[in-house]
Order: sequence, then C-alpha cells, then structure tokens
Amino acid sequence: MRYLSPVVAAVLLAALNVVLYVTLDRPWSITTGESHLVAYIENLFFPEHVSSSLYFRKYIPELNWRVWLNFGIILGAFIGAYLGRDFKIRIPAAKSRFVQVFIGGVLMGYGARLALGCNVGHIMSGVPQMAVSSFLAFGAIAAGAYLGGRILLRLV
Repeated sequence: MRYLSPVVAAVLLAALNVVLYVTLDRPWSITTGESHLVAYIENLFFPEHVSSSLYFRKYIPELNWRVWLNFGIILGAFIGAYLGRDFKIRIPAAKSRFVQVFIGGVLMGYGARLALGCNVGHIMSGVPQMAVSSFLAFGAIAAGAYLGGRILLRLV
C-alpha cells in the first residue's frame, strides 16, 4: 500500500492526541515545541537575552517532549515518504521560489504566534474542546485554503 487512507490517518492522529492528553495532560501542539527549541538554541548563544525576555520566561528554553514530538513528526514524514517511494530532493528551477517560500514561512510563523497556536493545535486540540477561538481559526483556515486554491488555479 503506497498511501494511508485519510480516514485511517485521521483516526490514528486522533488516538495519538487522546494518548498525549491522557498521559501528559496536554493536547498536541507544534508551535509551543518550536518556541521551546528556539529558546533553547538562543540560550546557548545569548543567555542574557533569554533570561531578560518575558517571552522566554513563558517558553522555557528546554528540550522537552514537545520538541521531541516535532522531531518525530519530521522523522515520521521522512520514513513515510521513503517507504512510499515519494522521497526526492527537489530544487526549484525558478530561484524566486526560494524567496516565496521564505516569505510564506515567515508569514505562517507570525500567524501561528499571533493566533496563539498553529492549525494543528486549533483543529486537533481546540475544536474537540469546543474552544470558540479554534472554531474561528478553523473557519479562517478553511476560507484561506479555499481562496488560496482559487487564486492558484487562476495563476497556474
């Protein structure tokens, strides 16, 4: 089997979220782990800045389970792509694509911080908890994906 059924994948991800919540009393999140990792790395080079930052007092510079979960996501994606024979290093022909990807990544990171979480946290953790902010985020994500898809269809 080359691809995992989306229904099976959704059930497995939901089960993982339940296991995380039951065992660690925390829902699945990605951007918090990212914040911990960035604080940890910055603390290696600029400890005085980290110790004086209110942001880094909240996101303690440590390599905790959230950081390792993010590495697991990347490793799991690699293993899945490799086993599915989809792994290939692709370099865009147009060098402008690097700038587009960089700007898109910066905007996504800024949006995740502004929204106090990423799409995974809102959809997989916030919606099941009936958080109004997560329903609003889910609606905005769906609308943005639809609008972005329509724009891309016209451009391509």
